[in-house]
Amino acid sequence: MLVHEQSIQNDSADLKQLTYDEALTQVGGAGLYQKRAFLIFGLQWLITNWILFSPVFFFIEPTIDCKDNAECLSQCTSDSLDDKCLTYVCDDSQRREFVVGESLNTAFNALLPCNKSLQSIIKSIVYIGSLSGFFVFSFIADNYGRKLALSISWGMTTLGSLLLAFAMNYSMIAIGIFLLGFGGNPAITVHYSFINEHSQGHFREIQNVGVQVFFAIGEFTIITLAYFVSKWRWLAISVALPTVLLNLCNFWIFESPQFLYSKNKKKCVKILNQIAKINGTEPLAINDLASNPQSKENNSRVYTIWDLLKYKSLRFVFLAGVMMFFAIQVTYYGISFVSDQLGLDFFLSNFIIAFFELLAYATTDLFITKLKRKKNIIGGFFIVGIMSLYFIFKSDHIVFRIFQGVLAGLMRFLICVVWALAYVYVSELFPSVVRSLALCLISAGGSIGSIAQAFLINICATLNIHPMVAFGLIGFLCSLLLFPLRETLHQPLLEKIEEDDNRIRKSMLHINESEEITTSIPVLDNKEE
Repeated sequence: MLVHEQSIQNDSADLKQLTYDEALTQVGGAGLYQKRAFLIFGLQWLITNWILFSPVFFFIEPTIDCKDNAECLSQCTSDSLDDKCLTYVCDDSQRREFVVGESLNTAFNALLPCNKSLQSIIKSIVYIGSLSGFFVFSFIADNYGRKLALSISWGMTTLGSLLLAFAMNYSMIAIGIFLLGFGGNPAITVHYSFINEHSQGHFREIQNVGVQVFFAIGEFTIITLAYFVSKWRWLAISVALPTVLLNLCNFWIFESPQFLYSKNKKKCVKILNQIAKINGTEPLAINDLASNPQSKENNSRVYTIWDLLKYKSLRFVFLAGVMMFFAIQVTYYGISFVSDQLGLDFFLSNFIIAFFELLAYATTDLFITKLKRKKNIIGGFFIVGIMSLYFIFKSDHIVFRIFQGVLAGLMRFLICVVWALAYVYVSELFPSVVRSLALCLISAGGSIGSIAQAFLINICATLNIHPMVAFGLIGFLCSLLLFPLRETLHQPLLEKIEEDDNRIRKSMLHINESEEITTSIPVLDNKEE
């Protein structure tokens, strides 16, 4: 009988312990620490925009100056390096003296546009780097820690920026740009795991979109910087300096307490108390936090892409997410790379696009706590598809060109709203144990879209189709996969994989039933005596 009473007392003690969410509420889920981390993440998003968009400005197409040469003037009727003029210049290396430009297209005494395939590969190598980095750092983040993944990935970004800034040939350029993507894109994707795991309430949702507001500000600043800094090397140095400095800020970011909760309760409480100290809130005792029944299993378990494909609750969600991000990034980066085809000045086109992007993220941030994820993402893709049909038509009229630029800006506005919601949506769809893995691998699918858009533009040029039409069609088709997914607005975040959670519940129920049978045996013996 005493054993049974002791069991009841232990059960009541366990009931008084806090869940992880309750513990985070006690130490503060929207305090000074979270705001400090948000500012650091925001700055890293800003600089990552520089990293991802600098190829647009590193590879500004050169112009032609025939210097009153009659043969040159007969082949090159304007100062733009069109196909006919490019063929003329590339046929004889001595004619390259007519080419004017200070971008990577004319670096190292070469003319990169003469080799379109090589040019496309170098332009896309930042996205190839991103694709590789997502596989590496998603594995590190979900198995060895978010902070380790962030520190190493940003270190790789720094190394790439320095290599690019001091490159002496195209090989160093390629390696530097590859490392920029390899580290930069995965680093900012890991931020979502931090935000979702150390923040709560509306502030968590605001941060998820707020970092993308910094991203849009980064686009404005890199366009402005590239406008005044025309030499590619000085532009590369300008990108490298803040990248190096932001390594120091990673020391002020703690490991995700929810990640540690799935691994080690003691370490989790230690981090929560460090957050409490900064937030000026009440710290926790080790016994205040309820133990995670899955922590022992998670300590030895390694999560991989196979887990995302093996479980029925995750499989289709993962594949639909990959295609969603593929469509988003094909359109997003494609719009920037075809800005010279919009009929307006190159920098003016990019400023218009950047304005609509900033407006999109700021607007989404204001309404993120009310916007349904799935419905608005699908609607955004549909509208972008309809808008893209306008680019089937062609005209040199100034009004037509201006409307093309405005329409491209509106398409960018919508695709940015879709992207902002998509990041929040994906982070809410997956449980914390595979959240970083899912986010990074789905973003890897997006990187494939980033790579594909450069080749898609060349294919569209061959077929005499405007690339915007292809972008819109891809988005429309990929959005159809989202219909079966669940809505996540105002739904609690998942901690465990559904199948694992059900298995653990059944196991614990079986243990409790066994304990009840065991504790009842002495009572029967006493009655018999």
